[in-house]
Parts: sequence; C-alpha cells; structure tokens
Amino acid sequence: MKYRVVLEHDPDTRHYTATVPGLPGLFVDGPSEAETLKMAKEGIAFYLEELALESGVRRAKPLPSKVVTVDL
Repeated sequence: MKYRVVLEHDPDTRHYTATVPGLPGLFVDGPSEAETLKMAKEGIAFYLEELALESGVRRAKPLPSKVVTVDL
C-alpha cells in the first residue's frame, strides 16, 4: 500500500518535518530528508499496527487525501 508523505524543510532549524495526510496525527521531525523519510515509514507501520490492535482490523486503509499548494 502506498501513502502520501508531505515533507517540509525549515531553514531556521535546519530540520525536516513529515506528515501523512491520510493518517491523522502522524508527524515526525528529523535532521535530514533521508532520516525523516525513514522515520515516516516507521511511523506509518507503527500507526497501522496500533490501529489494527485497537479496531481488530488486519489492514487499515489511509483516509483519502489530496495535497495542494495555494498562492496568496
């Protein structure tokens, strides 16, 4: 299953953050893009394991999501 990961870089802190729009509350922060993506993958796996334990569902599906950019 594929999940969309939104990766952002903060030049002030030099850290990256990643969120997964289809999995509410999943947020990771890391010192590099590669490390942050690795943590996001681990976070997705953990999130799904916990969700399955709580609901008794074997495989959770992501919520439909769409990432858009807007101009102001």
